[in-house]
Amino acid sequence: MYNSRMTNLSPALGGPHQIPATATHLLVCLHGFGADGNDLIGLASPLQAALAAQGVVLGVACPHAPQPTPFGQGRQWFRDMGWKFNDTEGLVALLPSLNEYVQRLQQTHNITPSHTALLGFSQGAMTLLGLLPQLQPQPAGIIALCGALTMPPSVSNPIKPPVLVIHGTGDDVLPADASVKAAQWLQTAGYEATLQLQPDLGHGIDATTLAEVVVWLSERWATPTAQP
Repeated sequence: MYNSRMTNLSPALGGPHQIPATATHLLVCLHGFGADGNDLIGLASPLQAALAAQGVVLGVACPHAPQPTPFGQGRQWFRDMGWKFNDTEGLVALLPSLNEYVQRLQQTHNITPSHTALLGFSQGAMTLLGLLPQLQPQPAGIIALCGALTMPPSVSNPIKPPVLVIHGTGDDVLPADASVKAAQWLQTAGYEATLQLQPDLGHGIDATTLAEVVVWLSERWATPTAQP
């Protein structure tokens, strides 16, 4: 029962968002296992304030994962499969909903893929890394926080957006070695993957992590390279 087949695998996604009417850029954030979109929407204000200095009017959207966890607390992007997080079927089934969600936001707010980035925390990072070549359209960059590559992509894509991988060395939920291995795989596959290990940081996001995300996004979106 714990890993029973998920039903309604591809519902429309929705969740909290802070997207100004004048937004020029978009960051979509995927939460971790057992949480929901409200867990990451608090990142919106500090990221928006920091990137405003770079001329970026940032919209942040944090969708809820489509399924409740088996124990009834929070949401999941796919099944944990006995804490191995290798539910390939569930990950593939999620893809249409995730692509549709991002495309809908881009169209609604007139934001181009070159001005769009995706951030995932824990299982959210696993989701983005596992689906990376199949994200359509490909974003300007991917940020994986406290994640892992539990299901290496089975397809390739000539477009390879840069990836920022950050993990705390004090993480006792998902060891930082998982991100080290993920970054190595990405680099071997031809991605520009940047790995940053945060000394003593546990399974979470701190001010230093946010500062590194801001610097990285600023570089990705610096004019004129990020112009549509």
